[in-house]
Amino acid sequence: SPILTPWSQTPAHDRSTIDMNISYNQLNLLPACLPTPNPSSPNSISRFRADVTQLVESGNTHKHSDRCYKYYNANRGDKKICCMRMPRKLVPVSTIDPDTGHISMRRSDPWINNFNEYLISACHSNMDIKFIWTGSDAKALVYYITDYVTKMSLSFHDTFSLVQKSITSLQNSNNQLDNENIIEKSRKLVLRCYNTLASQQELSGVQVASNLMNWNDHYTTHKFQGRY
Repeated sequence: SPILTPWSQTPAHDRSTIDMNISYNQLNLLPACLPTPNPSSPNSISRFRADVTQLVESGNTHKHSDRCYKYYNANRGDKKICCMRMPRKLVPVSTIDPDTGHISMRRSDPWINNFNEYLISACHSNMDIKFIWTGSDAKALVYYITDYVTKMSLSFHDTFSLVQKSITSLQNSNNQLDNENIIEKSRKLVLRCYNTLASQQELSGVQVASNLMNWNDHYTTHKFQGRY
């Protein structure tokens, strides 16, 4: 039988804050996987600050990668600039331009994305937050969200390549009978193309979980009467 140590027999709510922090560090867990500090726990303010610092240093600090230069083309003579706009300009003091109304928030580190300490502690994820206060910014935000959620997972040329592959595969299929009518051949062609494209579509975790749980794939605010 396993040997029970005094540590394993101690209830979690009786352990000190220091002991809890040591136990999490020994597990080598990512800061994003750690629980959000309890506001009613002892030393909650210091634990909250430490939690925010860990999250920012581990997940909200930018590090250059190939993705930063995905639009860079040396043949065009492009200047190699990070598409994430990093590093960013340091701002010693937060200011508001009285003429334009532009707000410049204080920035002491050029590599850290904008964040809200309460949101990042609650969500335990990275963020790049921005205050939307003008009509032009709001329109740009709507365009960005709409473009992001409607983008295709397959590029245009990849789609055509997969369709061409399906057509060639169907033509070279040995089990296709010559005496099949045009309707049956068309049905098989459409089905083959659909299966090929569907197998290459990216599915999010939410989509997979909803399907496994037999949840609806849409929501409506009203109930509609069917015509038939």
